Amino acid sequence: MSHTRSPETTTPAPATPVTADDGLTALPHGMGWVVGSRALAVRLLGDQRLGVLEPRPVMEHLATKVDPGLRPLIDEISSFAERVMLQTGHDRHQELRRAFGGFFDADAVEARTPRLRQAAEEIVRPFAAAGGGEFMTAVAFPYAVRTGARLIGFTDAEYRLLHKLSQQVALVAYAARVEDPAEAVRAGHAALVRVREILADARAVAPRDSVLGAWHAREIGLPDADVEANAVMLVQASLETVAGMLGNTAVRVLDTPGALADPVLLEERIDAALRAEPPLKTLERVVRQTFRLAGREFRAGQVVSVRVADANRLDDAPVAGRALFSFGWGAYRCLGARLARHQARELFQALHRAAPDATYADAGAAVERVRHIRFDMPRRLPVRCAPPVAEAAPPPSGVLPDAHTEVPTEVPTDVLTDVLTEALEEDDVDRPLTSLEREVTYVVLTENGVTVPEDLRGPTTIREWVTWAASARG
Repeated sequence: MSHTRSPETTTPAPATPVTADDGLTALPHGMGWVVGSRALAVRLLGDQRLGVLEPRPVMEHLATKVDPGLRPLIDEISSFAERVMLQTGHDRHQELRRAFGGFFDADAVEARTPRLRQAAEEIVRPFAAAGGGEFMTAVAFPYAVRTGARLIGFTDAEYRLLHKLSQQVALVAYAARVEDPAEAVRAGHAALVRVREILADARAVAPRDSVLGAWHAREIGLPDADVEANAVMLVQASLETVAGMLGNTAVRVLDTPGALADPVLLEERIDAALRAEPPLKTLERVVRQTFRLAGREFRAGQVVSVRVADANRLDDAPVAGRALFSFGWGAYRCLGARLARHQARELFQALHRAAPDATYADAGAAVERVRHIRFDMPRRLPVRCAPPVAEAAPPPSGVLPDAHTEVPTEVPTDVLTDVLTEALEEDDVDRPLTSLEREVTYVVLTENGVTVPEDLRGPTTIREWVTWAASARG
């Protein structure tokens, strides 16, 4: 592991001369620049003349595309979005960052480590006892959900539902491009209303050391609307990125003999995965004021997109030591960087305890990866486990709920099939679902009165989920 300090606490490295064609590519139509140079990435991401894309201009443009009667809904969504720390200007970002920083500092992460370990055990032991399975679906995403939910103060089901609803709200930013922008605005606003209802209910019962619990106890020095928006942001920021990091790390750990057993080697594999396959492929910034660098003009309003894996690549010029850009750089560096590493460490140590001989089941085969513009992670990662003989294996995964499991109101199987195929935009009911699609399935089933046990690992297709739902009702 590279023990690098946060760039906010380090002394900036001396500026490194960069030639005009060194890792800088122009985007079409003067839209901006793609950065693939480590030296340029350091300079640009640390330059306050660059900021983030703020929501207000986007929403103002959207308002011109719909009936004026929808303006109040757009303004409400815009007000919510512009409170999110990742979408605010530098000064406002620093204010919000200080307010939430205490949940992610070294002491807070150390205090949370026993719960990370417990969550890892709860996820990994059934997986190992079943002889392994699909790692992304059965381990990476459930663990990211469990740890993210407990940090913020949600149950797993609330977290999954909030994630889906927050995506619906976020899609309003793209509403001007769709066929029916008015419907997108209405759907996004309805999702925001539901988000606020869930937050209000969860806040009242959240543990004191969670974000929602501290909010309820008035321990966060921000207006309620700021805490509300950033609690949702934490849901958005802690699922795909964490699950992707765990999947990418698993590929390297399970392909390296002894890595599960050796803490030093494990840390090296975590670092190598973050460097070569960062969970986020790019970091985007927007030029706030025109300036020149590396012989090029960066004009106000242009986009600067840093290719993270390229910026992570070490070269002969010692720029920023061995520091990683996988958690961002400069003022907007991810608050959860330290926590994410601890999550990975605890998960793979738990896997070693439960199944020390765990291996990648398709050794020698190329890993099937998600094709996504933003995220870099395995789509499927089959893992084979041989748990210790002394371990008492729990019931096989995918068993039906026992007599004490809540049985929901029945929804006809044909209706449930239609609901799932529509939500997943997939008519093939026998295609194995991706990890992301499985998370959507949890939410859709919950919304339709089907309570899914958190350790259920059996169904992998729409047909299997519908069959399970029908069987669970007897």
